[in-house]
Amino acid sequence: MIDLNNFSESQREAIITNDKHLRIIACAGSGKTTTVAGKVAYLLDSHNGFDIKPENIIAFTYTEKAAGELKNKILNNVGQYRGMANMYIGTIHGWCLKSLQENEYKYQSFSVLDDIKLKLFVDKHYDVIGMKEVTKLSNPSASLRRFIDTSLFVRIMDIVRESEIRNGVEFPDNILTAKKKYQDTLISKRYFDFSMIMEKALECLRDDTNLANSIKTNLKYLIVDEYQDVNPLQEKLINRLQEISGCKLIVVGDDDQNIYQWRGSNNKYIIDFENKFNKDEVKTIPLSLNYRSSEGITKLSETLISNNKKRIQDKKMDSNNSQFFNRGTDILYNRYQNIEEENEAIAKYIDDIIGVKFKENDDEERGIAFSDIAILLRTWNKASSIVEALERHNIPYITAGVNQLFEMEEVQAALGIFNYLYGDIDEAELKEKWLTIPNIKVLPDKVDFAISKLSEKNPDIEKVKDNWEYSLQDIFWNFLNDAEIFEENFVNYTSQELEFRTKERAEIVFFNLGKFSQVINDFETINFNSTSPSFHLFSFLSFITYVAKDYYPEGWLNNPYKTPNAVQIMTIHQSKGLEFPSVIVPGLNHNYLPSKKRGGLSEWHFLDRTLIEEQSRYEGDDDKEDERRLLYVALTRSQKYLLLTQAPDLNNKLYKKESQFIPELTNAKANSFPIMVSDLRHKFPVDEKIEQKPKEKVKNISLDFTSLKDIFECSYRFKLISVFGFCYPLNQRMGVGKSFHGCLMEIHKEAKKGVRLTEDELKTLIDRQTHFPYLTKSTKLSQPLYDKVKNNVEDYYKENVDEFKNIEFVEQEIQYKIDRNILIVGRIDLIKKIGDAGYYETTIVEFKSDEENADAPITKDQLKLYALGHRELTGETANYIMTYVIGKNQPKTPEKLYDDDLEQIQQKIKDAVGLIRDEKFVRTDQNKVCGENCFQIRLCSNRIKYNIKPKR
Repeated sequence: MIDLNNFSESQREAIITNDKHLRIIACAGSGKTTTVAGKVAYLLDSHNGFDIKPENIIAFTYTEKAAGELKNKILNNVGQYRGMANMYIGTIHGWCLKSLQENEYKYQSFSVLDDIKLKLFVDKHYDVIGMKEVTKLSNPSASLRRFIDTSLFVRIMDIVRESEIRNGVEFPDNILTAKKKYQDTLISKRYFDFSMIMEKALECLRDDTNLANSIKTNLKYLIVDEYQDVNPLQEKLINRLQEISGCKLIVVGDDDQNIYQWRGSNNKYIIDFENKFNKDEVKTIPLSLNYRSSEGITKLSETLISNNKKRIQDKKMDSNNSQFFNRGTDILYNRYQNIEEENEAIAKYIDDIIGVKFKENDDEERGIAFSDIAILLRTWNKASSIVEALERHNIPYITAGVNQLFEMEEVQAALGIFNYLYGDIDEAELKEKWLTIPNIKVLPDKVDFAISKLSEKNPDIEKVKDNWEYSLQDIFWNFLNDAEIFEENFVNYTSQELEFRTKERAEIVFFNLGKFSQVINDFETINFNSTSPSFHLFSFLSFITYVAKDYYPEGWLNNPYKTPNAVQIMTIHQSKGLEFPSVIVPGLNHNYLPSKKRGGLSEWHFLDRTLIEEQSRYEGDDDKEDERRLLYVALTRSQKYLLLTQAPDLNNKLYKKESQFIPELTNAKANSFPIMVSDLRHKFPVDEKIEQKPKEKVKNISLDFTSLKDIFECSYRFKLISVFGFCYPLNQRMGVGKSFHGCLMEIHKEAKKGVRLTEDELKTLIDRQTHFPYLTKSTKLSQPLYDKVKNNVEDYYKENVDEFKNIEFVEQEIQYKIDRNILIVGRIDLIKKIGDAGYYETTIVEFKSDEENADAPITKDQLKLYALGHRELTGETANYIMTYVIGKNQPKTPEKLYDDDLEQIQQKIKDAVGLIRDEKFVRTDQNKVCGENCFQIRLCSNRIKYNIKPKR
């Protein structure tokens, strides 16, 4: 039972008010996630008089990271409540995809393209995707250009589908034709973009559809977090869900933190929320107490944002004083003579703040570490000069975008592999790139050997066998393997201090190489094996050279498992939802922050502004309210220390004046004294410093079995995949396993309804679910792979159709709480229940293809984990676990399950989580794990230890 004494008065009111639609206005750091989690727990508590089950609640979050935090906090409140896996908590897009795939079988084999892959897809299909139809309003003969205008085209397609069009008008024929071609091309390749899954979900919410009927029956509370950032299409979906279910709508957000208006988000929905319903049906509750930041930060931020007019009035933000405010030390605004002096001062400030005592909540006091410091940028063009200063001071750093990534020496060396293959550099230049990476200890003859092996991957060589493929990812991995580029090659063991600092640098090197692997994966997901090797290589290098920086405008979020102990450089947009003990905001210049309006070619040279309701929000307002909100978000990321800096750009007259926000910030006062002061000679007292210690990062994360499997077998493999982010090379056979699972899912779901398929219906089902995304039309693999799926699925159906009457659950989601911060999630293929004379036997079934090792001990661990989830869901312990191998069409003998089996796997999971939390990513000492079946052995020194030669 939830203890309401743990909440503030406003939080308690939000939790116990459940008979009205609710608007919760949550200021920065006000514990909104804690409040929402408390509200869900309160609803589920039968002692409070509600007949609410987990499936009666949907909670939309803005990011998956936020969803993980909310899930964990809810489960911490509800304890051993059954069936929590049936509650949807996640993004709107994730719910749409899940709903479509569970209710429309034709979408089961579809996947969603993120922003980067979508732009690559548009480039690849330029001739047919509709770009040519989009022409200038002033010159209808001038259409959008491939590569140059791809981002523009994607934005236009988003606006056309997500915006609110004015009454009585329509988009012109050329735009509608482009939209149709764009969506048809995506569907033909079994892809969605984010707008399309919402449109399709709305279609699926028509009257009398399975999804609509399920919503009518089950949905009682719809929670929408970050409501200030929804766009018109999302608002339409939210309204539709509320309309057909009659549910109570609970929206949570802060109109002052609406910073995505250029994507179409509109804070009018949260501002005008009360007007959607009758007055007695809706209530607003403010959460105005900030638990994150000091009084100095909250008063400074509130003083700034109070200058905005288009906001909910009479709002306030008070500090809970979880951080004490030291005037003259904590918040500084310093002006410098030039940008070089500004950047040098930032580097010196970082050197000085390392080790300063810091304490939060009930954690032990620790010294501020590099990873506690964030440099927040308005735009990436300031990054290069700041990085130069950090490098002069030997300050470790990572960037959340790719702009700086391609300038890192290790990534320049990695890119050199492909420059060499294309003939842009020679062998000596490639060798020099690798051997001059700081701290590298790699033998020159190993690099020579790796370069010599590249001759086998010359893009102009003849295809020597059928089904030949040219994998850039495979080339990258094999080069690292041949040159023996391992993480410890960058560690200096000559002294304890050098070992500590170079270990951090080694992690950053591999963190960046892992991000480069992700860039290759983004490119090859769309372009794999679709052209000649030489053109494939040329296209990749062109992508890196000309468009990658534009295609990754907001980069990636940081890793949930471990962030290297390094200063984090990111845009203010990327920092949303994060917090840091120390925040640095450089460049408080007019035209930078607030920024000037973007010039050059825009979507409004192709779209008539008058067609779109409130079109101005896409371009930014003239009174700088959007930019003020952005700075407000930056300020409120800080828990205690804040450094604002400004210097004139002597090379650009646009950036010489001080930001007009500075006078507004100067007005902020605490106890009648100005909060913000200038001190060019500031130093933190030495006696306030202790040993630096990074903050524990492993909080509120979800692990699936794939991640756990790596930890079980080798925690260093987990580090390479899940921490550093190295991606497997793609291959043409990919899709076989997913096709099998899609077929079986549909067969089992129909069988559970009592449907017996005819031969033709089964054939249609197989065609619908079979998809090999990386095959080309010319390959001879296509027919054999299709026949493999078809024949094996048909055999499975014939041999098992009479058993289908025992199916209880199909593709059942499960989750299991390990501790306050770790949630294990998964999906069980099939659960069967056989009854005889009042006695029931439950069997959990996992399907494997004949290409997988179904006898491996790890498979039993997977089934035992699923049994834990099944017990959480139903309260029952399964009797048996079983593996069924598709291809052999032979089930393994069911294995009896005992309570101590579940205790053992639970302890094994806890031990694995402990390794993640303690960052003990050590290499296994088992030769059998390190054999040829471990693909990551290419990047691991165990390859040398055990003399393993991976298959090429």
